[in-house]
Amino acid sequence: MTGDDIPRPLSDIERDVIARLLSVPFPGRDELRAQLPFATVEGSCGCGCVTVNLAVDRVAAPAPVLSGAPVSADISDDEFYAGIVLLVDGEGYLCCLEVYSIGDEPVRRPPTVEQINARPQR
Repeated sequence: MTGDDIPRPLSDIERDVIARLLSVPFPGRDELRAQLPFATVEGSCGCGCVTVNLAVDRVAAPAPVLSGAPVSADISDDEFYAGIVLLVDGEGYLCCLEVYSIGDEPVRRPPTVEQINARPQR
């Protein structure tokens, strides 16, 4: 992960995407929601996609999640099909917003909230 203006605050779009992912119920969701105001972007993917590494100030409580990838979503806009996963580190803190492509080209722009069909991992 690389980036010129790192660390930086979450963009409005990144914050909205994470909030949409955190709108579905799963264990640890409320604690992850409470971490959002304390999250910053600490890195970005070198391939040009919109995946970002996150860091959370430890004043926020850790989340008791059951998985390192507690929530994911499919995204589509009729031009591409991709996926998005919110990752949590082993200590229970947000650590990555991964946006991946099913095709050959990386996802170069964040999805709109309306494109996100979030679902908890089981």
